[in-house]
Amino acid sequence: MKPAEMLYWSRAGLGVAMGVINALYDYSTGVLSRELSQPSINDFLTGLSFALLFFLITYYILKIYFVNKVEKKTKILSTGIGAYFFLWLVIWVLLRSILITTL
Repeated sequence: MKPAEMLYWSRAGLGVAMGVINALYDYSTGVLSRELSQPSINDFLTGLSFALLFFLITYYILKIYFVNKVEKKTKILSTGIGAYFFLWLVIWVLLRSILITTL
């Protein structure tokens, strides 16, 4: 597998992992039970903040590994960013919906 493909699929997997982490965080803090009566934009902004922070942390970790394996260093930041955030959002919303219906 090429380094760019490895980077892309790593980001996709990390997006799925972050979606699961955000859903479990919402479940453990009681956000989901509150969500039924009063949805809040702050819950979304908290999840988005966690996702951005996780993306930045993993960027620096992946940068160490891929710095000599890609043509441009900016490719490390841009490769897979769409997959990361799309999968994060889809998994987070899906798991939140499942958890809300079970409450």
